Amino acid sequence: MDDVKINTSKTLTLTLPSDPASNVVSVSLYHEFGSLVSGPTNATRTGAGVYTITYGQQASGIYILNSAGRHRADFTYTISGTSYTQSQYINVYTPYANIDTFFEDHPELEDDYYEQFNNMEKKVRNIINTFCGQSFDYYPNKFLILPGTDKKTMHLPFPITTLRKVTVNLGDEDEEILHDSTDATLNNIEKTREPHKFQSSYYIQFRKSYLDKTQTKIYESKFSEEDDFKIEGDFGWQFVPNNIEQAADLLLVDMMTDDSELRRHGVVSVDMDTISYTTKSSFYESTGNIDADVLLMDYTLFVMDYVV
Repeated sequence: MDDVKINTSKTLTLTLPSDPASNVVSVSLYHEFGSLVSGPTNATRTGAGVYTITYGQQASGIYILNSAGRHRADFTYTISGTSYTQSQYINVYTPYANIDTFFEDHPELEDDYYEQFNNMEKKVRNIINTFCGQSFDYYPNKFLILPGTDKKTMHLPFPITTLRKVTVNLGDEDEEILHDSTDATLNNIEKTREPHKFQSSYYIQFRKSYLDKTQTKIYESKFSEEDDFKIEGDFGWQFVPNNIEQAADLLLVDMMTDDSELRRHGVVSVDMDTISYTTKSSFYESTGNIDADVLLMDYTLFVMDYVV
């Protein structure tokens, strides 16, 4: 699976032994949350049995790959009357350090590490994500379908920035829109506030009990465990916090200069006379750089659930 930076272009290629019926290969791109991102769109034939599609910038200026997360591209075609689908996967991610800015700040490292920067930056990104217990990606215009918790609040797997709509039991006879940001009469659910999230929250909650659209059934102020809830909005972080960028810078310098080589293996002391090493028992709890750890502390996630 290829890694692709968010808000950039990516070309995918399907190679077949020969051309399919009518030289038509249709491609649909899906996000890991389940939504259709683009398509179906006919791929471009660039040679016998070779078809490509480019997901780039649209006329609006917005890139098709404007959301982080895993994406699946389904190539569908017909041979001898039988339809086939082949899938390709890409992972769209948000970099925590910019290559140009980094080498402006550390020009002495550019000659040796410019070509390796992207791979090293992804390693640092994974270290930060693991330490913090969350990523700092952005997922605009997406939805999640989650089971009820039988509580007034619901914990989301990703923080939500903009809450647009909540629908209960989508597709069932008792389907009901519980919240719609465009309808003042359906203002039943809200985000809870959390520090350092800049209008994002891992929790949504009911405002109060309310009648359904028939004005006959009173919903209790909780997400019933018997129901499923479709939550629509913008998820994740709209931008990478400064502390995360600064921590990424420190860890990249450490990695490039081998300054953290011993600390990354938990070594806290070395006796050169006997060549004896002492390791820290809790070294898995650190990024390997104390300054980076301090920068990340406010963004380290401790999941607590409400009991209501």
